[in-house]
Amino acid sequence: MDEKLKIKFIPYEVLKNKRTRDLISDLKKNTIIIVDAKLMPREEARLIRAAMKKISSKFSGIELNSLELSEVKKDKTWSDVIKEKIIEIILGKKRGMTIIGPADIIKKIEKDPTDLLLFMK
Repeated sequence: MDEKLKIKFIPYEVLKNKRTRDLISDLKKNTIIIVDAKLMPREEARLIRAAMKKISSKFSGIELNSLELSEVKKDKTWSDVIKEKIIEIILGKKRGMTIIGPADIIKKIEKDPTDLLLFMK
């Protein structure tokens, strides 16, 4: 494994077209991946399943968490909800962010309604 920690920012549109094994390969090389959208539950499950298949003495799995922008604003009006849905349909993604990292580097990712806090080992 590389000793240096890397952070990779990936647009959601690129992530959708990336092979899962390429993402796992990046994570095995001490790379934290930040995506500019909230992953869908099926996408998170696909990543977790792929990572579990690769667990070994050299790779302990992944930690991931997402923050959705609609969770940040509590008192939304109907127009806010409609705008969010239109943006989601047009962009094909939920506004927010996702952090994915190797479990041996990330102790935990704590989610607050307005932010994600990354604890590293």
